[in-house]
Amino acid sequence: MMRIKSNNPVVVGLAVLILLFFLHWIGLTRGLEGALSSLIQPLSGKLYSWSSSISSSYSDNQDIAYLQAEIARLKGEVVDLTVANSSFLEIAQENNKLRKALDFQDNKDVSAVIASIIAKEQAGEDRRDLVINRGSQDGLRPGLGVINEDGMIVGKVMEVKDRTAKICLATSPGCRLAAAVQNQLKTQGLTDGDLGLTIKMSYIPQLEKIAQDDLVITSGLDGDIPRGFVIGRVTQIINESNEVWQEATIEPLINFDNLTVVSAIVP
Repeated sequence: MMRIKSNNPVVVGLAVLILLFFLHWIGLTRGLEGALSSLIQPLSGKLYSWSSSISSSYSDNQDIAYLQAEIARLKGEVVDLTVANSSFLEIAQENNKLRKALDFQDNKDVSAVIASIIAKEQAGEDRRDLVINRGSQDGLRPGLGVINEDGMIVGKVMEVKDRTAKICLATSPGCRLAAAVQNQLKTQGLTDGDLGLTIKMSYIPQLEKIAQDDLVITSGLDGDIPRGFVIGRVTQIINESNEVWQEATIEPLINFDNLTVVSAIVP
């Protein structure tokens, strides 16, 4: 007769299961099963709660990561749109200035070479010069007047190369212009830059009357710059009784810092 080894775990486990099933069937384990159920139920509830909490936390972390990535993407789009909008505004402003410059030439029947400012040089403590992208190959030469898109005097050409030219500002010392006051006498004189901020008009006859707010224009007497381009407005008059000449301080009507497009007048 075959003997079953009692120390075989498979046989032992099977025997225990058969015994438990038999005891359950005859009703002897119902009390024990109830006690075990009451013990296991709270633990299973906690395990379910823990698993739900872990799942919710994982889901929240996933949502936060997604939102952070979306915020980073949107910030990138904002930067791109800002740059594109800035470029668009610059192009629009340049086109507007070019259009005004062309309209001025058509309305005034003026021949001029439109140029862009490519550099601004600090030539001294009180002197600033501009460099434009037009030169002798475009018909420019020293002495020509330079205006902005509204037809107001910026300065005049000082030096010329093949493809570039240097311009002195009307407010820079040494940048002299033949000028006239728009009064009844058409008072004439000579302007020069004053400390890089304003313009001084000299050689005004002592007996001729000028007043504040009188406009000062180019007189056309220096040959290269036609008459009638606005230089600025009189803000102060210096009149000494023992002097032969009187002087006037002229405030330019343009902002030299905002210049990007100019035109060199070609007679």
